[in-house]
Amino acid sequence: MTGDTRFLLLGPIEAHRGDQPLPLGRRRERCLLAVLLLAANRVVPAERLMDLLWDGDPPDSARASLHTHVSRLRVRLEPGVVIAAQHGGYVVRTDPAAIDAHRFAGLVRDARAVTDPERRATVLRRALALWRGPALADSGSDRLRERVVADLTELRLTALELAIDADLACGRHADVVVEASGLVAEHPLREGLWERFALALHRSDRRADALDVLDRARARLAHELGIDPGPGLARMRQAILTADPGLAPPPPRAGGLPRQLPMDIAEFTGREAEIESLVELAGRPSGAARIAVVEGMAGVGKTRLAVHVARLLVDQGRFDEVQLWADLHGLAGDQPRADPHEVLGRFLRELGVPDAPVDPQERAALYRSLLAGRRVLVLLDNAADEEQVRPLLPGGPHCLVLITTRRRLFRLEGGWPLPLDVFSPSEAAELITRVAGPGRVVAHTADVAQLAELCGHLPLAVTLAARRLQGRPTWTVADLVDRLATDDSRQTLQSAFDLSYQALGSEQRRFLRMLGLHPGPDFTADSLGALVARPRDEAEGILESLLDEHLVQQRVPGRYLLHDLVRGYAASRVARDESVPTRHAAIGQLLTHYLDLARQATLLIHPSESRRVARTSAGADGRGWPRTAAEAAAWGDANLPTLVATVRLAAGLPGPLPRLAVELVLALYRPLANRGHHDERLVLNALAAHTAGRIGDRRAEAQALEDLGVMCGQIGRLTEAVQHISAALAIWRELDDPIGITGCLTQLGNSYRQLGRFDDAVRHLRRSLAVSRAADYRAGAAGVLNNLGLALQGMGAHDRALRYQRRSVAAFQALDNHRGASIARANLGWACQRAGQPGEALGHHRAGLRVFREVGDRYNEAEQLWALGLAHHTLGEHGVARASWRDSVGQLVDLGHLADDEGEELLAAAVPATPDVIRLNS
Repeated sequence: MTGDTRFLLLGPIEAHRGDQPLPLGRRRERCLLAVLLLAANRVVPAERLMDLLWDGDPPDSARASLHTHVSRLRVRLEPGVVIAAQHGGYVVRTDPAAIDAHRFAGLVRDARAVTDPERRATVLRRALALWRGPALADSGSDRLRERVVADLTELRLTALELAIDADLACGRHADVVVEASGLVAEHPLREGLWERFALALHRSDRRADALDVLDRARARLAHELGIDPGPGLARMRQAILTADPGLAPPPPRAGGLPRQLPMDIAEFTGREAEIESLVELAGRPSGAARIAVVEGMAGVGKTRLAVHVARLLVDQGRFDEVQLWADLHGLAGDQPRADPHEVLGRFLRELGVPDAPVDPQERAALYRSLLAGRRVLVLLDNAADEEQVRPLLPGGPHCLVLITTRRRLFRLEGGWPLPLDVFSPSEAAELITRVAGPGRVVAHTADVAQLAELCGHLPLAVTLAARRLQGRPTWTVADLVDRLATDDSRQTLQSAFDLSYQALGSEQRRFLRMLGLHPGPDFTADSLGALVARPRDEAEGILESLLDEHLVQQRVPGRYLLHDLVRGYAASRVARDESVPTRHAAIGQLLTHYLDLARQATLLIHPSESRRVARTSAGADGRGWPRTAAEAAAWGDANLPTLVATVRLAAGLPGPLPRLAVELVLALYRPLANRGHHDERLVLNALAAHTAGRIGDRRAEAQALEDLGVMCGQIGRLTEAVQHISAALAIWRELDDPIGITGCLTQLGNSYRQLGRFDDAVRHLRRSLAVSRAADYRAGAAGVLNNLGLALQGMGAHDRALRYQRRSVAAFQALDNHRGASIARANLGWACQRAGQPGEALGHHRAGLRVFREVGDRYNEAEQLWALGLAHHTLGEHGVARASWRDSVGQLVDLGHLADDEGEELLAAAVPATPDVIRLNS
């Protein structure tokens, strides 16, 4: 059984399990799978497989290679997909419906049995929409494709001709002209396509053009094949010349019950899960009409999905008696909202009631009575609210109502909401391919992905861009990417968002446009409240209302975001509607909010911090404020991308904003420490050092450089660490700041220790200790004692190291500095291990581990886990040791200090060596 595994052969060879693509390996393995799938549930002899895979010249090793390819495919497709060896060959056992090629053939077969041309056209278009390009497009072998998919390719052309015939029978000759003009260029020797092209032109009152098409067909056949046209083209030419009445378009279809559904589009793409949900709802037993509400932001494809599902259900013979449709103009700027009373009158006229009752209740009752017992589908597009749709709901159990809206209709009784999000990257790329044509994009995968991303994966934006490419034959996808900033589709999207914006209240509009200022990928009610200088509860209420309008999104509780195109719209609005001073004041309010939060987080994690933040917190009065050290660390993790974006924005603005940005970076040092955010922290501190230097804040510049040097040392960039710390030391000496001097001398000692220059390390640390004692800086002295102990450990002076580590622990405890004491105890544990005292080491490392877990210091947690493993191993407790090492490696991989394979390589050793990333100090 394949479960939820789907196979795509009508285009590049792909397999998907759910939403995830499956790796299919190299070319021969993909081709092997494709050949087996085309013959699903039938054995393909090994000789035929070898002949196909090696283009008719299999080497002596082909059979062994074939077995290897099958084995690799089994591994990649397990579980759920069975490839079995049987009777000298191989077979894939699967449901043919899981393979697009078999679904296509089945749909074409079904269409041949349908007599109604409208339904036949729908089935055929669904079948043709499965093609994403030439079958097995990436097989790398034209010969292979010719030998295994020739029948499929021929069936596709036949299906195209049948679909055109059905469209002509429905009177859609203008649509056929557009389609056939491209098809004859692609398949110039297909006489049936030329014939249908000419007929469509003739029915469109373009008799001269029709004859010209037939002349072109004759010339092409003579040039390519040296033959005259067949009898079909000759008869068509004669019939057009004589104005044969048999070529006239079919008369309009006779009256009867209304069937008003709009036309589906051939390039409809994706939405498989949503289609499945709507079809399941349509088949659900119910005593009343089933009501689905497709909701989402402008341009997300609500109407296209509703029409596609409606057509699909009707084609299946469900709701096939009556189909009613109305555009309710819920957000149509140039038209008033549709009056449901007037829509009811139109529906009743379509149902054969020319004089509908005047009273609204009587009109609605008559409408429900006429539909009672019938299989009815009602499509209500672009609804404004619940009051607009309630009178239009039928009451019978055989009815389905599909409603599309940009709002959430919470108060609609019996309504089943289906929120619609933007396309996945693969769906967006598929839509571009279908609209622009596979020949335009097949070799430009990266450019297509970039184009889809620039469109925000919003279906409307993707469609407009792809149609622009379709209409510019000389452009490449890269050309369109370069031009997208000035593309006409931008104006179309602007108009779509304008409708939603103008429908909002004044406060909603202000909050939405101000969100165009908010840096970073997401925001909270607290941060928006700070931006607009409003209380958190008020901001949250407005955000929730914008969420209901599908202008704001929410991925996790408490955090909101804007789609990229909505963000761009909001940014253009705020630039147009708010003054520069107002915008800068709002960013300053946001910076101050984050600065207060960062100070609170710092003092929770490191209560003795006095250099980077004020000694008192701004106060934790917001629901989003951290209240424990662990919450403070988690706050930094959750908000880091937004904090980086905020600092980058403010650092380049005039006035007091750059100074606030620098203060924020300094306040973030503790919340972000030892959490794995190396790249972001380096960027932040380098920017802070540069900005502080630019605005002349020497104290902030020194602190930012010192912090930058410490970070470089933590990730092994020791030469850079020495450079940055030396630059900071020079400024601290210029400012005659003994605490800054002590810190830099200590950090230089640490860097030299990591470089193996132990004499230099001890010399700098002794200088630091002297400065600390002279300034009565007891916390600094306690830290220097700890680092001197580490340096002596590196020199092998274990007894002296133990004395310094114990003095450091005692000094921190005397200061009631629990974090400093924990770090010193952890390093005392390392000294005990090196001095041959693993039992005592265990106690120190366990105490350190407990504290580091409490404050969320994941790096030092990993270091203590590794140390515990070493101590247990020395004591002969090998199973406990290995479990501790595995936990340590897991932490280091999560933090980005180790790659997966590096971690596995460490653990594979009988006694793993201490990884280079374990610094042996904190």
